[in-house]
Amino acid sequence: MGNKLTDALIATGKGAVSLFPGGGFLAEYISLAQGYVADKRMNEWKQRVEEILEKIPRSIDELAQDEAFYSCVQVATMGAMRAYQKEKQELFANALYSSANNIDIPTDKKLFYLSLLGSYTLSHIMLLKYFAQDNYNEKVIKRSGTTIRTIGGTEHPIKGIIEKLPCFADDIMFVKHIAGQLCSDSLISIVDFDTPVSTELARAKRTTKYGDEFLKFIQDYQ
Repeated sequence: MGNKLTDALIATGKGAVSLFPGGGFLAEYISLAQGYVADKRMNEWKQRVEEILEKIPRSIDELAQDEAFYSCVQVATMGAMRAYQKEKQELFANALYSSANNIDIPTDKKLFYLSLLGSYTLSHIMLLKYFAQDNYNEKVIKRSGTTIRTIGGTEHPIKGIIEKLPCFADDIMFVKHIAGQLCSDSLISIVDFDTPVSTELARAKRTTKYGDEFLKFIQDYQ
């Protein structure tokens, strides 16, 4: 079964880096990249999949006959082969584990979430995780036994994002674009970056039911 799984992963992986008809520099580049990059990614992915199979509380024979899981393996492998960051491969591995174990999520939704993960960057995931939390912290100052709470004030939603994720500080438009995609995919509610609101509202949790479910689907299974 291990050899069959390896063959299936490799065949799927080759589909992700398949050559277009032609030759010249492009063909030479793809050939070299296959050896330098694609093979390395495939070896890393095979190792992660093997680790997953050991933790899945289902027999190999049962998984081998599960057509829905096989489809999830195909989509996850294609995505993992396109991922240049190890963290992204790890998310696909987490999603594959969820695909085998979460019977409450329909197969079509599993494939949809895997496809979403393939279309998102790690920046998308970081921003989505930010929106999945209530980031408001009430300011409390204690002096001589007296508690002082700061009430009032407004701010733009971007302020809290930059405080929590300073890597976005130099490209606010990128943040707005990512948020727009997450909203379009119904993972978060609409974010008005142009209108100042109360600090509590600006930093409030914004993920939808689908957003929370998607994050749970790709979370670390260990």
